[in-house]
Amino acid sequence: MSKVILITGCSTGIGRDLAMRLAQSGYTVAATARKLEALDDLPVALKLPLDVADPDSVHCAVEQVLRRFGRIDVLVNNAGYALRGAVEEVPVDQVQKMFDVNVLGVMRMIQAVVPHMRQQKSGRIINISSIAGKFFTPANGTYSATKFALEALSDALRLELTPFNIQVVLIEPGSIKTQFHATVEANAKEIFGNPRSPYRPLYQHFEAVTADMRRAEPGPDVVSQAVQIAIEAPRPKARYMVAFSFAGRLLLHLGDPVWDSVVRRMFKIQAAALPG
Repeated sequence: MSKVILITGCSTGIGRDLAMRLAQSGYTVAATARKLEALDDLPVALKLPLDVADPDSVHCAVEQVLRRFGRIDVLVNNAGYALRGAVEEVPVDQVQKMFDVNVLGVMRMIQAVVPHMRQQKSGRIINISSIAGKFFTPANGTYSATKFALEALSDALRLELTPFNIQVVLIEPGSIKTQFHATVEANAKEIFGNPRSPYRPLYQHFEAVTADMRRAEPGPDVVSQAVQIAIEAPRPKARYMVAFSFAGRLLLHLGDPVWDSVVRRMFKIQAAALPG
């Protein structure tokens, strides 16, 4: 049997494109989504309902894959979503739900799959992070917080699982053309649309900047290609940046003052005038 690959979040975007690519490449793909009907036309070996925020759903999906194929060689943690808004204005309960999917959902999947990988003495875990796990921007802090957390978990896990021949890889995409942004905009509509918000100017600049960035977005296939490289590499890298410019990578090494200055200009953020 070819390698068995379990992928979360396959209804749209990166997860869907990845499931199709890997199935066409001859892998045994188990694709999952919260709504099973979203997977109807995917040409994969197994389609399962899965809500990573529900421990019972996670356990059931993993057990079904193991019953069907007897092993899981690669786990791709792709399910996730974003909220937008200033830290002051994003409701805490909504942030908790986002962490439950983007961070704790990944942990649930790892804790369900890793014991079986340890028994088979091999495996690979690929976590779809984001360049937002390296850089912050205003109005995106809570989403970035989930991805910063995912980066830390993945780095620790990479060392913890080394003795068991299980590799851990981070994929860090920049802006990608998927339905992800439409969902984000729908989630942010109430916050961004509030005319009384003290952050109204920031939100207007944020929307203009992100709209400009999206004009040059590549499709999800560039991320799927990177994931396949990470799956097939004998010694995969710890992280793969995708669709992120050389200038951006350079900024990563120049420190907080430089990045703050760049972001202030980008979003037209003015320092408050001090008294006297």
